Amino acid sequence: MKFKDKKISKYDLTKVYIIPHLIIRDLCGQGKPKKLSLDDERLLQDLINRAKEKGLNYEQFNELLLLLNQDRIGRGFFKFFFEKDKISLDDLKEGIIKFRGYAMLRFGNFRFAYKQLIQKSENEIKEKLWPYSREPSEVVKECKNRPQKMLEIKEIERDKTWYLGEVSGTKLERQVKALDEERQKAQRGKSSYNEDELLQFGKNLGKMGGHAVEVQKKAFKNTDIYLTWDYMDLYVATSMRNKWEFEETFDFIKEVLSIPLEDLEGSNLGKLNLRYFDPTQCKCKNSRDKGLIEGLMLKRALCTIYLAQESDTMGKDSELAATLAQSKPVIAYIPKYDPKKYARKIREYPLDFFKKRLLILDAEEILDDPDCMKKIREKVTDFENKIGDFLNRLDDHREDQPFSLWIEKETEFKQNYQDFSEICNILAIAECYNFDRRAKLLKERHPLSMQVDLQDGVANGVLVVRSAKECARLLRKILANSIEFAIKHRKEGYTILEESISKSPFRVVTDYERLTNSFWNFWG
Repeated sequence: MKFKDKKISKYDLTKVYIIPHLIIRDLCGQGKPKKLSLDDERLLQDLINRAKEKGLNYEQFNELLLLLNQDRIGRGFFKFFFEKDKISLDDLKEGIIKFRGYAMLRFGNFRFAYKQLIQKSENEIKEKLWPYSREPSEVVKECKNRPQKMLEIKEIERDKTWYLGEVSGTKLERQVKALDEERQKAQRGKSSYNEDELLQFGKNLGKMGGHAVEVQKKAFKNTDIYLTWDYMDLYVATSMRNKWEFEETFDFIKEVLSIPLEDLEGSNLGKLNLRYFDPTQCKCKNSRDKGLIEGLMLKRALCTIYLAQESDTMGKDSELAATLAQSKPVIAYIPKYDPKKYARKIREYPLDFFKKRLLILDAEEILDDPDCMKKIREKVTDFENKIGDFLNRLDDHREDQPFSLWIEKETEFKQNYQDFSEICNILAIAECYNFDRRAKLLKERHPLSMQVDLQDGVANGVLVVRSAKECARLLRKILANSIEFAIKHRKEGYTILEESISKSPFRVVTDYERLTNSFWNFWG
């Protein structure tokens, strides 16, 4: 772990009034120091002059603490945080920054951390700070030296993963029922389709049904295999109800694991012998088993990746909360798209996607947001009427053609609807705007993006990334115990530990004295 604090690094410790702030407030966690008497000021100046010239050893540092009426530290504390037998004034600042970083990571309170650690041996301090005190090289070596799995899951192809969904998986049944109704209408001469067309579509549904049975058998076996693995590094929290959501999740996991990383000398996360729970590759026989298995995986995994996708759900959000409540990192992936590229991507999505997302974005007042409206109007004039016309035409289409799995008919509608490209552009701009807004909310303003560990009271934050590459880099840092942090004090009245890749607050300590006193009285 590496920690930076620009404010402390800039302290001029040759100025006598700075030292009490560094020692009493920043190290010992006792708030703003009282003004020194003239005699104490002279003594402190003498000590600073000698330290500037010859440095400070363990005994001399304790003299400084006693001069400022603070508790002495043990040798283990001095050795772990300052790492030298004799330290300069700059070393003093770096050691205190290191202490503050670890105090926020492990204790959530500077004073409590100081009291807990000052008389511990170096090994006892490492135990108290575990797992954050582990050396990155040791962790990476341990991953690479793991024994191979005895059982491997059998991968389910990308375009068949949707058969595993509780909602999307039942779509096949609904389509078969709709086909039977359409055949009866055809027999009465009231269908717009002839019997040959319906027969061919029925054969396609039959093939899909066979694939669904085959895929689900494979997924049940994969679930059993996940339950045998000795290690679980990563859990992927997602809400997959539709075909496109399964495919996006499949693609994202593959991309994150295959991105070359500089600190792995060009190789990728897949080379670290990681084990991860992939929700696109497994299925449970009932909802109760599913809840128990996911709870077990959340308990075992070292880290959770939360896929924001288009919307939040209770299941996905509870998995985020359960991870934070164990003081484990959560990486929230909220994609950042270029609207033009996103418009090309969603053009291939089913028509149900467009109806669902346009209605939800309207209900959530995204399409009424002035900034969003301005962005859309720059590309598409009169977009409100175009959305209304599209939804009406789509409803008419569904009256005649209720088969969302009839790909040829879906394509035919898109080709015949002259404004379909503009609908793609409207939806792409609105979705990209919504992703940006949600990322800002989760990173900067949402109070529940910081949640408390139920055991030790430490407040843990969500790490928000906007690309698969950022996610891979951050995941590598987390798994190797080599995250880099900046300690920043906010004028609003709290100190955050900001992770360097995501720029997200990972820990927080408040300046609100009454809250601090009440919190640690009741929590302790």
